[in-house]
Amino acid sequence: MKLKAKIGAALIAATLVSGAFTSMAGAAPEPSGWDDINDQVVGSGSDTTYNIVQRFETLYNQGLGCDTDNVSYAAVPNAGGTCLLGAAQTATDVRGNWDHDFFVGKYPTGSSAGVAALKNGSVDYARSSRAGNASDTALNFWAIGKDALAVITFGSRPTGNLTIAQLQGIYNCSITNWNQIDPSFPSATIEPVGMNSSSGTYATFNSLVGTTANNGSCVKRVNSNPAAVPPVLGTFPFENDVKPIIDDPQINEENAIWWMSWAEFRSFSYKRGSAKAWSVNGQSLSAATVNTGSYPLTRLIYHVTQDSITAAPGTSDLTGPDGGKQGAVREFTEFMCKPEASHQANQFSGRTNYLELGAAYTATGFLRVPVAQRTNGICVLDQA
Repeated sequence: MKLKAKIGAALIAATLVSGAFTSMAGAAPEPSGWDDINDQVVGSGSDTTYNIVQRFETLYNQGLGCDTDNVSYAAVPNAGGTCLLGAAQTATDVRGNWDHDFFVGKYPTGSSAGVAALKNGSVDYARSSRAGNASDTALNFWAIGKDALAVITFGSRPTGNLTIAQLQGIYNCSITNWNQIDPSFPSATIEPVGMNSSSGTYATFNSLVGTTANNGSCVKRVNSNPAAVPPVLGTFPFENDVKPIIDDPQINEENAIWWMSWAEFRSFSYKRGSAKAWSVNGQSLSAATVNTGSYPLTRLIYHVTQDSITAAPGTSDLTGPDGGKQGAVREFTEFMCKPEASHQANQFSGRTNYLELGAAYTATGFLRVPVAQRTNGICVLDQA
């Protein structure tokens, strides 16, 4: 990047006095992901993490940075809003969004679809509610929070406890009646509902329960019409929204079973509807059981980047591309992962952006990664 040496010197003095010394405030702001040009950077993927990452994107977009020019786009295409250079540049705080890069998340397509889009270059980063797998080469998965899968039923059906083995049996169709779960339940056919196969919530369920949920012959789809000629098979519903299931005349609400993000379940009643969560293996859902992992369907949620963006163990100081869109992704990733002392104040609230990010977790139902699990700042770097 092209920041003046005097900016770096001023920054050193300021941060040494304040104690808020970060990687972006080293001997100079270089090397970093900044290049004095504001880029539009696009992500895609998970429905589960769409809401929280949108909030993170907004906070980063608001971050303070360089003084910018006032050249109009009409006069000079693509010129407006770039950093002033030379003596005209007086800004020194590089803890925010120096280049004023602009991040936008595309409407959800599912975690696996978002990861595939990152691989083929259609987007610049991805959202994922599943961990990386053997096919996700040349990618880094940054765990930015914690979630769980809520196993849910609807209407007036009472809840209780399900074991992992029982969930497996329900979805492989070897357990088909509610009185096989609890003899006190009246006899009624269980109606397990499947899920969009691109969903990270689907992939996580399969991994943790040990089944391929959509493959069971008893597993229901929505918008099917078995009476049609030829019969209409229907589709597996998108994750985290019960309305298509409740509204489907081919599914008996009282006997249906499904699963969804616990964060979405507890935060958004419109998506949850009449759903109620069950205990699994004797563990109910709570912040404590999710944080400790004693609830057996616990998971991490991920921000996914190219593997050129990385960090040594124990640090939130990221290395990687020094400019362009991937440089911007590097800085956005660091923004999500760095500790409070490395954040500037949000210009609208006056609170640090660390606290503003914390408010986003609270509003969307996710938990920050527990301290004992963190490897890089407040994140976990999982190299796929």
